[in-house]
Amino acid sequence: MEEVRELLIMDAAAEKLGRRSISDAEAEQLLGNAYLTVRNPATGEERRLLIGRTDGGRALTLVIERTIEPSAWLVVTGWTATAPERRMLGD
Repeated sequence: MEEVRELLIMDAAAEKLGRRSISDAEAEQLLGNAYLTVRNPATGEERRLLIGRTDGGRALTLVIERTIEPSAWLVVTGWTATAPERRMLGD
């Protein structure tokens, strides 16, 4: 599993998340709770899916991209976790 200590959310990503009723704060909460990262089959090695829960228990999936800092990742977009993604969390 990739080490993710920090999520960087730029304006474009915040707008995409907002369209899906996901706040920046909710996205950042995933790192404080149990989460997992998996390779994103659609994008190869550059991006990962970060799947986890908010403090309120909402399951989210974020597409994250590597930065030059190994533990900081850029958020590209996100959505409410699908059933298969929630199963990966143990649901």
